Amino acid sequence: MYKIIISIVLVNFLLSGVEHSHSHDHNNEIGMAIGIVPSHEDEDNNLGLHLHYIKGIGEHNDFGVGISLETIFDEHQHNSISLIALYHFKNGLTIAYAPGILLSEHQDENEEHSEFEFAHHFEIYYEFELEQFHIGPQFDIGFEDGGVHYMLGLHLGIDF
Repeated sequence: MYKIIISIVLVNFLLSGVEHSHSHDHNNEIGMAIGIVPSHEDEDNNLGLHLHYIKGIGEHNDFGVGISLETIFDEHQHNSISLIALYHFKNGLTIAYAPGILLSEHQDENEEHSEFEFAHHFEIYYEFELEQFHIGPQFDIGFEDGGVHYMLGLHLGIDF
């Protein structure tokens, strides 16, 4: 865990020196990330998908709040819905925190049942802007009672 935090701080420090033209003159964002979730619940690598809507707050919309949906395409049907808050740094880096509810399907002794639990998701991504679109690498980490999962993928967004 400490390695992840140190890596995030180092990446932010390194990228802050890079000249980057980044503005948040828009009020809304619809975004998605698609990536690989390695070894979730002792399974092989799975595909993960994250969708969100963000409403910008403040004079330059550096802060934002919204709703987030996440799914991991595995046999447990790992799905979550969360409230999300994020901050856009001037250098293109964005960090987000999303507390929410996780719904997963499990099978015990030939009986299938659904489980609800509280989950936390943290995200970090770097945006390259192309007019109202942005694209860049994204790293997610999710914490729930059943463990921790990670996703490394690509973030795509539309600003309006």
